[in-house]
Amino acid sequence: MTEIEKLKKQIDKLYEVLEANRYLSSTLNLTLVLERLLEKAKEVIEAEASSLMLLDEEKQELYFHTVLGEKSEKLKNIRLKLGEGISGWVAKNAEPVLVEDCSKDPRFYRKADEESGFHTRSMMCVPLIYRKRVLGTIQVLNKTQGRNFNEEDLKIFQIMADQAAIAIENARLHNLATIDNATGLYRKEYFLMRLKDEYLRFLYTGNPITVLMSDIDHFKKVNTEYGHIGGDIALKELAKIILSVIHESKEEDIAGRYGGEEFCILMPNADENRGLELAEQIRKRIENHRFYIDGKEARITISIGIANLPLHKTLINDYEDLIKLADEALYICKDKGRNCCAIYEKK
Repeated sequence: MTEIEKLKKQIDKLYEVLEANRYLSSTLNLTLVLERLLEKAKEVIEAEASSLMLLDEEKQELYFHTVLGEKSEKLKNIRLKLGEGISGWVAKNAEPVLVEDCSKDPRFYRKADEESGFHTRSMMCVPLIYRKRVLGTIQVLNKTQGRNFNEEDLKIFQIMADQAAIAIENARLHNLATIDNATGLYRKEYFLMRLKDEYLRFLYTGNPITVLMSDIDHFKKVNTEYGHIGGDIALKELAKIILSVIHESKEEDIAGRYGGEEFCILMPNADENRGLELAEQIRKRIENHRFYIDGKEARITISIGIANLPLHKTLINDYEDLIKLADEALYICKDKGRNCCAIYEKK
């Protein structure tokens, strides 16, 4: 490769980094931020796998938050003490490392490879630091085609890590202000603010919006049988399932807690058909889920009402009307015997 070709390739990589940084600044969804970052790091650095570990400050342990690569799920339960393994060393010393041959590095933590079946040959690991505070580490493994990482790779990787640390801290602060502690869903006030923004955007651009409102079927029976503590356990589990389905869709949908047992979902740029599809995925996932409350198995189902712009444009005068129509669609579900989804229809 000529010097001009090398320079062009380096410039192309820097453009990719700028693109990643633009995305990191555009969203406060921490999960999406970290997934996109790792995808871009894996691509730009030309690595076989990438992962990000966050620091549990209370236990002084690192845990895998996001992993991209073969058999990544096997790593989710692994924790490293501060100073343990290459990542633990990087977090403790707040210094980046480039290891060309992990088998010869005494810091290398072999259990991760044993658990995943992945063979780590080489590794770059960089600390995530925000205002002198270590948040975790980010690492890439094995440069593709049997090549070795180099100092230029490490410089680019460091730039991405610095931007990631800022994005992580911004997302954390945002979550503290907007997330409902009991369920992990957005608070009603924040949800309505986002809905209003999307409604105004619809008025200017015509981009569709779909809103889902869910109601737990016969939730009073759950509270009667298991008490309010049991009801709270069920709500947390339900919220976890909803977040899981939304996360899998990889869209910009958000879920909020609208009332006691009422959950709502905002789907920007989604028509009513995608809304119905997502609603059905959530409903089926909950129907098939085994809930255990106080050692007993409980069967819980939900109904979901759906409203959409522009489908219901003639019935909507303000953003909150979307909520009202989705809520009214729940009566269609009740008429059908519950445990179903329905798009609002004018009677």
